[in-house]
Amino acid sequence: MMAIRLVVLALGLYAFAVRPLASKAQSLRERVAVLESQAGEKIRVAEPVGPASQLAVFYEQLPGVAQAPEVVSRLHDHARSAGLMLERGEYRPLPDATAKLVRYQIVLPVTGSYPQVRQFLAGAMRDMPELALDSIGFQRDKGTSGPLQVQLQFTAFLRMPS
Repeated sequence: MMAIRLVVLALGLYAFAVRPLASKAQSLRERVAVLESQAGEKIRVAEPVGPASQLAVFYEQLPGVAQAPEVVSRLHDHARSAGLMLERGEYRPLPDATAKLVRYQIVLPVTGSYPQVRQFLAGAMRDMPELALDSIGFQRDKGTSGPLQVQLQFTAFLRMPS
């Protein structure tokens, strides 16, 4: 009687554990074979990229000098979408000595809460890789919990026309 129980237990174990794993292993072996054949077809050696070509690609990704108003407009859009009040800003081009870039200095005074300023900076810096935050200054009237006056200074790096 005990032998019959052991045989039934062994058959159940085989049917519910070993057999599904064996079929899964076979399907994985077939998948590996397909992926190896595909990889063998698509292998190609990438050409090494030198620093000069990397620098050229970097310059090409920057917006041109003619797009300076668009860069400022996008920056203002980010500030407005964060709920900040914009005051008048200062915008000044500073040519680079290498004559490949123009640094466009942007001084932007805004008024709002600290979370609004953080939201603005996070969105602008994420969406505008040509932008660098140079400085930030916070000021609030003593004894009030009113909005912050924040002075932001950015540099937008713009490409000179070729």
